Amino acid sequence: MMKQLHKQTCVNHRREDEIPTSTQSYSPKTLKHPRSIPYIFKEQRFLFILVGILIGSAFFIFQPTLSRLNPSTHSSIPTSIYHRHQDSSSGSSGFASKGSFPGRIPAAIGRKRLRIVVTGGAGFVGSHLVDKLISRGDEVIVLDNFFTGRKDNLVHLFGNPRFELIRHDVVDPILLEVDQIYHLACPASPVHYKYNPVKTIKTNVMGTLNMLGLAKRVGARFLLTSTSEVYGDPLEHPQKETYWGNVNPIGERSCYDEGKRTAETLAMDYNRGADVEVRIARIFNTYGPRMCLDDGRVVSNFVAQAIRKQPMTVYGDGKQTRSFQYVSDLVWHHYP
Repeated sequence: MMKQLHKQTCVNHRREDEIPTSTQSYSPKTLKHPRSIPYIFKEQRFLFILVGILIGSAFFIFQPTLSRLNPSTHSSIPTSIYHRHQDSSSGSSGFASKGSFPGRIPAAIGRKRLRIVVTGGAGFVGSHLVDKLISRGDEVIVLDNFFTGRKDNLVHLFGNPRFELIRHDVVDPILLEVDQIYHLACPASPVHYKYNPVKTIKTNVMGTLNMLGLAKRVGARFLLTSTSEVYGDPLEHPQKETYWGNVNPIGERSCYDEGKRTAETLAMDYNRGADVEVRIARIFNTYGPRMCLDDGRVVSNFVAQAIRKQPMTVYGDGKQTRSFQYVSDLVWHHYP
């Protein structure tokens, strides 16, 4: 047995000696790259390159014109506007965001989508403003307590993913992350704001204070919708922005008149003291779809009496002057 094992071991050593050993290290086989020109023409690659170039060229040649901005459209609307970038030489003012980039805007360079909160957005003017903001591609959050606002004014937007409606009273603070704030919350007709005068002035003062605080915290632009009522019973016609008005501070309408004057004061104090970018729009008599039929204002009174086949009432001696504007003119020409 021992002899057989010794013989088998010797045979194994002999076989190992017969196997030649290579002293060269292993190197992978180098790949042969195809020549450039034959590679491009092979399998119609050149055709696909040409098609891609044509598609790219067509996109830049035939891109649509998005808008042509015309800053001269602001001068024809009877609404007074204050804002912080006022031309000291001419005294004129307007929205700085409009008219800054005239000419053709490429389709590939779209404007930034803004996140905007609109207080009182279910009301007459507010709902039209929300329609405009949604149509230009922004995200809109509406805050409304539905004292005078109606859900019917916004029901057509309920399925839109860029629209959100929150039942909220601006007298109470709210935390949101937004780029712009449009503060319209307040009953605007004498019938409504005299119904609860204390609530009206709280909305004007506390509501504006809360929204300005939000604008300061998140760095949002703030727009306050004021009113021609800040001039009270004016002694100057027509009223200029430099006219301070003739207001009764203790009358039945003072909850609205003085409330809006205080709101303007707060806005300008936040502008000067906290560097909040503010706009103030003093809106005059506005009419159009979605206005309340019995809100006690001139146009709505005429329309209501005409529908009911009643004599139309003209107050006073009929020599008063009014400035009227259609709601779409207000919204499309004065909100940036």
